[in-house]
Amino acid sequence: MSSTLLQVYSSREEAQQKVSIIIPSYRGSDRLLKLVEKVASLPYPSKELIVVVDEPTPLVAEKLRKIPGVKVVIREKRAGKVSALNTALKMSTGDLVVFLDDDVAIEDELFLHKIVEKMRDYDIGDIKKVIVDSGLLSKMVYIEYVSYNFASMLMGKLAKRTIAVNGAAFAMKRKALEEIGYFQPSVSEDFDIALRSFKKKHRFTYIGETYVLNYPPENISKWFKQRKRWAIGLAIWLQENFLEALTATIKMPHVIIPALIYALPSLLTTLLAFSLYNHSIEKTAYLVALTLSTFINQFLPFASIIAVNIHLSYLLTVGAFFIPLVLFSLWHYIAARVVKSKTYLYLYPLYLYIYQLFWLSILLAGFLRVLILRDRKVEDWVV
Repeated sequence: MSSTLLQVYSSREEAQQKVSIIIPSYRGSDRLLKLVEKVASLPYPSKELIVVVDEPTPLVAEKLRKIPGVKVVIREKRAGKVSALNTALKMSTGDLVVFLDDDVAIEDELFLHKIVEKMRDYDIGDIKKVIVDSGLLSKMVYIEYVSYNFASMLMGKLAKRTIAVNGAAFAMKRKALEEIGYFQPSVSEDFDIALRSFKKKHRFTYIGETYVLNYPPENISKWFKQRKRWAIGLAIWLQENFLEALTATIKMPHVIIPALIYALPSLLTTLLAFSLYNHSIEKTAYLVALTLSTFINQFLPFASIIAVNIHLSYLLTVGAFFIPLVLFSLWHYIAARVVKSKTYLYLYPLYLYIYQLFWLSILLAGFLRVLILRDRKVEDWVV
């Protein structure tokens, strides 16, 4: 890092603003330790770092306490992420608060400087996420997160308000946090706090000048478990905030609808597939398998495979079905350039017609489970 660049950032008035960095964790890991060490070493002149860890191993607890300049809260019993966030918030004193998940990584020495500068005129900001590329699954998630980053940027540019942030890394002014009453018990605490911020008309921005590295799930099983939790959390969030979300969509259709399509293009392709003629048996089988998957998880792969088969059948028989792929490829290529990310053009068909369909099936099954069965339980998760 250039010492001249550091001097430029540090000399600016906003660089004197105190920043609180909050990291909640369950049990901790080597990634947590590396993240804490990195944040503690960042050359920002006025910062405090607070780490709240539930049920850490003795080794992790010992190593955390040895890192200088870190406030460490060790909790013997698991009380959940929301509780950890609020515990840290009550201890914090910064005018700006940066929230980081315990499994992200930071490379940029000016990480805090850039966030503070970008947040000068805003109340809440979503920080760019870059997926660590380590295989085919990670490439699928990478493409997905490019969409999320672009959708977040779109919200910031066109609306300067948002109804959702990615909780792995975001920032909020303390004043804004106090106005909405900190975090509320929720599986999707990031979506919840963003919507409450939206209702208060807080100013939103996308922070693309710096980034965090995100590690994708290591295998399909862990990805499936993560997405089940996301699906149930999103279903609960929508159930509790349907009118607010609808109102936001009516007020900002030019932002929210494109953002939704960018983030979940399989929703559009599936609506198209089910509106076309024939394949009625396969479509019925998909709906049956999807419904059964709310009771028995093993039906989810079958539902997803049927959805893939329907899409591929139309690709082979209906020329117009190539249009979504062409449009998505063009859009995603442009979006990746805009948010300064890599492109994987050769993987776009796999992403759109296989990966996205599996994710959509999980999402729909989660919605059915919450809305019809009234089952809100999430395995291995404490709110």
